[in-house]
Amino acid sequence: MISVHELTKVFVTNNQEELVAVDHLTFCVRAGEVYGLLGPNGAGKTTTVRMILGLLNPTSGYAEVEGLRSSEAPEEVKRRVGLVSTSAGLYQWLSARELLLFFADLYGMSRERAETRLAELTPLMDLGPFLEGSDEWSTVYTIDFLRQLAIAIEVDWQVLLAGIA
Repeated sequence: MISVHELTKVFVTNNQEELVAVDHLTFCVRAGEVYGLLGPNGAGKTTTVRMILGLLNPTSGYAEVEGLRSSEAPEEVKRRVGLVSTSAGLYQWLSARELLLFFADLYGMSRERAETRLAELTPLMDLGPFLEGSDEWSTVYTIDFLRQLAIAIEVDWQVLLAGIA
């Protein structure tokens, strides 16, 4: 669950003027719900996500992930949250299988657990054609498939934040 209460971020510009990026934002996302942050460029969406993840401290208010305050326990929050951004950020010279196993290792998942999850996710996310005997680099995949692959990488997290362009 994500809980955001009166979350505010004010930046000071080079001219010493205050720029309010997020202004007293409050919302709650319960387990199993899908929630969207919509708005034009500069509306504060990315700043909000950074504060939820504990990457940026709010000027006031707070964000919690599964009861953990992001500003007080940022490392634990990051362990519980998977993020798929609008630019998937996947390594272009790895095959789909290599990417999944690389990120599983990066997140501390054992090779055995990664192989098990891969077997579970393959039919669920229709990854078979991309994993079975394929040595193609991820540069040949569509952006939609790369996002699907990135979501597959993040499936074990309690909270998933996904950016959609």
